[in-house]
Amino acid sequence: MDLSKIPLMAAIKDRMQWLNRNQTVLAKNIANSDTPGYKPQALAAQDFSALVDSTSASRTVGPRSVGLRATQAGHFAGAGDGSDGLRVVDAPVTEVAPDGNAVDLEEQLLAVAQNQMDHGMMVELYRKQVGFLRSALRGSNGN
Repeated sequence: MDLSKIPLMAAIKDRMQWLNRNQTVLAKNIANSDTPGYKPQALAAQDFSALVDSTSASRTVGPRSVGLRATQAGHFAGAGDGSDGLRVVDAPVTEVAPDGNAVDLEEQLLAVAQNQMDHGMMVELYRKQVGFLRSALRGSNGN
């Protein structure tokens, strides 16, 4: 059974991939907190409306999403590395050190903590959904 065909499971997978990539971006910012002239980066936020469109497209009644079609290879290229479709953008700068470094270490560490909590929540949600599926497959007799 391919769990990625279930819209909620696919959304959880996408969110976990985003959180994983976000952790990488945050770690890079922290690693460069002493690099002169370094500007912090952030991962572009996920678009919730895209998730709604993808789940509503699987219904037979109601609004349908309209897909985009590229006529040339570079039409949908973002600012990221292109490997996962996630865009890395310049993070908002709150303060700049005399050497030009704009990484606020405290802010980055708070973002890492939030990212970790969000990841834990997604893992728990995934685990609960798998439990619901197992329960449904076993049936009412519990076998």
